[in-house]
Order: sequence, then C-alpha cells, then structure tokens
Amino acid sequence: MSCNIEWNCPPGSFPYTVRPGDTLYQLAKRFETSVDRLQEINSIEDVNVLNIGDVLCIPEPLQYFPTCKTSNYYVVNKGDTIFSIAAYFGVSTAQIMYSNIGIDENNLYEGMILCIPLAPPRLCVSISDSTLTLLYNSGDKAAFPCRNTLKDFTSQVVQKQIDTSFGGRKRLNLLVPDIAISSLSAQRSDNDIILSDNDMDKVFNLVPVGTGVEIN
Repeated sequence: MSCNIEWNCPPGSFPYTVRPGDTLYQLAKRFETSVDRLQEINSIEDVNVLNIGDVLCIPEPLQYFPTCKTSNYYVVNKGDTIFSIAAYFGVSTAQIMYSNIGIDENNLYEGMILCIPLAPPRLCVSISDSTLTLLYNSGDKAAFPCRNTLKDFTSQVVQKQIDTSFGGRKRLNLLVPDIAISSLSAQRSDNDIILSDNDMDKVFNLVPVGTGVEIN
C-alpha cells in the first residue's frame, strides 16, 4: 500500500472533488466562504461552470493552528521541553526556535501549539481489523486500537483541529465531509474513526496534513 495522494492546495485550504449537482454557490455556503474567494483561489473564470471530478481548493473558515511553513504541528504536553521535542522529531532546538519566532524556550506550556520545521517521513494511515496503523517509508510502524465502521475507503487528512474550550479534544478531519479520525470525546459522526483519548493525543502529533488514509 502506497497512500501516494497528491495534495497541492495552498496553506489554509483543502482539496474538494466536484460531485454531480455541485455549484460554486452551494459550495461557498457549505464551507462558510464566498463565491469570490472560491473563484480567486481556484482561478475560475466562469462561476457557472464546474466539471465533475475537478479538484477545487476550499479555504478553511477557521484556522485552528498558526500558519507554518511545514504541514505538521505539535501540541505541547506536560513536562515537554524544547530539547525533548527536538529529539522527538529529530531536529535541532535552533530549527524549532526559528520556526516559532517569539516563543520563550523556557516557558513552554501544556496545550501550546508549535510549528515543526521538518515534517516526519511521509506516512499513510492504514485501518483494518479495528487497528489504526501508521506506516512510514522507513518501514517503521505504530499501531493503535480503533473503532471503525467504514470499508474500502480512501481519503487524506486535510485539517488538524483542537477545541481548547472543551479539554483540548482533537480531530483529524478527512477530505470527505463529516468524517474524521477522532477521540471518543470529540466524535461528531457515526463514520468517525475513534481512538482512545490517550492514543489520539499521540496520533494527532504524528500525522501531518496531507497524510493518506486507507481503510480496508
């Protein structure tokens, strides 16, 4: 399994494949944006012409994370230091400081969001037999028990979301609307792939935006 899914939308947006019956006006309303913004970001000349199968970039209505030059983020845990985070991702402390201008390396706090200067090796998420497995190009794997009702499904992570007002509940939103990899406390759909809160904390930090997801 390769999970080689291309994702070329600019930061702050995610890809959407046009379906029968879609119009630019309906998409603008569904994704809480404007027709003008959709037209601008996708260089659309005629707002009345959409082709089934075309991929549009949809601007995100809310930004849950800072704008980073890379597609990965890290949510600081209790006891983390700039040195432990650098070692965890195999980068230098100087690289982390450069990617997070203005932070105080001696004053990290739980829940703080950091940009990671180098994304981890490309990986994909495989889900089968009630197990979510992270598969790295290096051959390394990490497996987590999960609950899943979907079969023969391929998608990708398009947004990392954390709700700090409700205990930091985390979701990895997928390309298909209303489906996510989620902790039980953050579940919104019967189709969500559910992990324990502790495992979701780990997966959330390891999986960058753009990661392929394959369920079999």
